[in-house]
Amino acid sequence: MQEPFGQRGRFAAGAVLLAVLAGLVLWAGAVPSDLMESGHPNEVEVTPNRDAYVGEQVALGGRVVDTDPVVIATRASGYGRFTLVNANEGLQNSDVSLERGDHVTAFGTLEDESTLVVDRTTVGDAAGTRYMLLVSFVGGLWVVSRFVRDWRFDWSRLAFVRRDGPLSLRDVLPGTRGDASGGDRGD
Repeated sequence: MQEPFGQRGRFAAGAVLLAVLAGLVLWAGAVPSDLMESGHPNEVEVTPNRDAYVGEQVALGGRVVDTDPVVIATRASGYGRFTLVNANEGLQNSDVSLERGDHVTAFGTLEDESTLVVDRTTVGDAAGTRYMLLVSFVGGLWVVSRFVRDWRFDWSRLAFVRRDGPLSLRDVLPGTRGDASGGDRGD
């Protein structure tokens, strides 16, 4: 069976797909942030110009540095401190009060240059994020290893083709290659 567009068509389709993907990545980086987010100013905008946002609804994220009253620092250096009024009452994803070191996002109205009256607060789960990243990394390694083991690139057809037999470590490591009966090695 002959391919309808042949090798050149497959190459052109691959080039078009890569160009579209690159264009989408560049477009996502160039889109104004207000189109991709909720539209409320965040700690990046509010911290350097606090007086411009007094009386407005903002979303501030940071690390809890004090608990009585709840104070967050929006910068890793400890700069950008805001007092959160009603932070524990507006807590949505935890049953316990906020503690030092918790990473929180608080949404509310900026009462003055250093006080946020909180409507709702969420606590970031650092352990859950690390677990998610670890599982994703291990899963990605498994997929890549299966692909490399079972497929090879055929330069004459400019396509990935299934190997006759799976690739093993003996085929890859120097000095451990077995006899030629192991199947197609992609040589």
